[in-house]
Formats: sequence, structure tokens, C-alpha cells
Amino acid sequence: MPSQATSRPRILSAVRLENTSLLLGLLGLAVGAAVGVSGLSETRPLFGNDSIGNMAALAALVAAVVSGLITLTWVTPVNRPWFRSLRWWRLLLNVLGLTLLHAMLALLTTLAAFAVFQNAFEGLALDRWAGAFWVAAAGGLWGYITASSAMSLTTHSLSVLLLFLLGAGALSSASSASEPRWWDLRFSALGTSSDFSGLTFNMTLLVTGIALTTVGDFLAHDLGVWAVGAGERAWKVTAVRAAMLSFGVLVALVALIPVDVNKEWHDTAAQSLVLVFAVALVSFPIMFRRMTGSFQAVTLVIAALLVMLLVLYEGVDYLNTTAFEMGAGAAVFLWLLLFIRTVTAAVEELPHTTSEVARAPGAEAVEPVPSTDRAVTSES
Repeated sequence: MPSQATSRPRILSAVRLENTSLLLGLLGLAVGAAVGVSGLSETRPLFGNDSIGNMAALAALVAAVVSGLITLTWVTPVNRPWFRSLRWWRLLLNVLGLTLLHAMLALLTTLAAFAVFQNAFEGLALDRWAGAFWVAAAGGLWGYITASSAMSLTTHSLSVLLLFLLGAGALSSASSASEPRWWDLRFSALGTSSDFSGLTFNMTLLVTGIALTTVGDFLAHDLGVWAVGAGERAWKVTAVRAAMLSFGVLVALVALIPVDVNKEWHDTAAQSLVLVFAVALVSFPIMFRRMTGSFQAVTLVIAALLVMLLVLYEGVDYLNTTAFEMGAGAAVFLWLLLFIRTVTAAVEELPHTTSEVARAPGAEAVEPVPSTDRAVTSES
């Protein structure tokens, strides 16, 4: 009979998870119907001020919040015991970050969809009941999507969602900016207005910052599994978690302190973010030399790209501030995504007996090893 230490934890079946997702989708449908019936009283356009699209986006946001909170509070901890073993404040931060991440995606994608519909069906307006139907559909769709996504989150899928949010938030803010030539100033100028554009930009950065701390916990879990199998020391995993926490806090500070509120503190947060990334760019490939050589090569390419951007910006004055900030930001998050993919691939290549725990949806972070100097466990 297998011992308790080596037996796999009980997890929810795929059928039960799908049934739960469908139930939360129905709950989202009910939320959307309530929002649509109460918020629409006459014929409305599909998109624009006081439109069906706005009501649908609100319904999608509320449905995503409700579905996310239920899933992350009651389902995810069952399938991922390491998740619930986190300290209470980290668990709370992770639930908050993941819920807000899905809520922002629901809001932005629903607004974008109805903007496309309005262009495709120019001049179309719907009465109260037809409009309420589409509002309910948006709520049901995002209730289901959020539940399914939260139940199957991995480090890689979470990082992809985060990159999608950054792109969608930046494009939404830029396309709705009241100042059409905002790009003549700097990228963070999008966050200086008090309209939808500024709110979207700052909320995107704030949610990204919170979600980065969650990525840090997921990444530390995967690295812990790999470190045990590869015989790496525990402090390296802790260092990566600390770096991701620093990334998240500094990105959130950039959002909370817009450049027009306090330029000095805003720039300090942004410069500190650059410094932390520079340290990570140099130290991660050195700390994890046992990983694939391609990651070291990619790191050199990213470093060369950043140097080229700096030369084009400061040296020959070819790029303006906005182009430099956008290029550097894209390079930073591309490197983080590639690092995460490298870690995921390294875990998958471990022997079955070592990596089975990492691949199982409800697995603990790692099993203890005899050498206390090298053992890596989930921080509780």
C-alpha cells in the first residue's frame, strides 16, 4: 500500500469540473439577465454612450467576478493543495489578482466585440428585450469562461492571459484617448486623463501588478518541483519569487502614481522596475544554468535588443519616448514569458516519478528530499 507521502491527492474529476463551469455559466446568465432587464428601458444602440454594449460589459464584469471568486475560493484549492497552503495574505492577493484579471478581460473584450458589431450592423438598435438577451448572453459566456480558466490555470496559461490583458488594455486606452497625439509625450501619458482611457490604462497596470505576484507563486511552485529533481538549492526559487513580487509591486505603483500626480515618484517606480529587471536578466541565466541553453541565447538576444533600443532613443534620437517605452516593455514581458515556458518545459522533462506531482492538477509543490540544504517546499 503506498504511503501517504507518495500517494496522489484526490482531485475533482474532469466531468465534475465541467459541470461546475456550466453551473457558473448559468449563474452568469442570470446575472446578465438581471442587469439587462433593470438597466435597459428603451431601444438602444449596440455600442457607444448609454448602449447595450456598455450594459453587456458590466454584466460580463460582474459575472466574471462572481464566477472567479467562487471558483478560486472553493474549487482551485481542492485541485491545487499547494495553492491553499499559502499564507492567508498571499492567498487573498492571488484570489483578488486572478479575479480582477478575468474581470478586466471580460470588460475589455465585451466592449471590443460590441464595437465590432456596431460597425458591422451600422445603424442597428435593439429594444429592451432583445438588448437584455445579449446582455444575459455576455454574462453567461464570461461566467463560464472565467470558471473554466480558473480551474485549469497553469503558470504558462496565466502568463498568456496577462500578456493578453496588457495588449487589450493598452490598445483600448490608446484608441479611446481624448488626446489623439498622446504618443508625442510618453506611454504613461495615457494614464493622466480622468476619462475611460485613463481609467483603463491605470486599471490595466494595477491588475497586471497584482497578477504578477500570482505568477510569482505559480512559477515558484514549478521551479520548486524542478529544483528538487535537478538538485538545485532552495534559495534560487525564493529569489525568483522575490523578483516577481518586486515586479508586481512596482508595476502597481506606476499605476497608482500617475505621472501628472507626482512625476518624481512615478519615475522612481519606473526606474526601480528597470533596475529589478536588469538584475533578473543577468542573474536568472546564471542561477539556472542547468536549463536549456536556448534560454541563455534568448536572454542575450533580448539584452541586445534593449541596448539597440537605448541607442536608437538616446544615441541617435531616432525613437521618441513612447516608442522606446513600448519597445522596452514588450521586450521585458516577452523575456518573462520565455523564462516561464523554459521552466515549464524543464519540469515536463523530469522523470515521471519526480514530475508527476507537478503535472497533476491537484499536486503538492514538491516532496521532501533527504538533504535539507537542497529541499524545496511550498511556503506555507
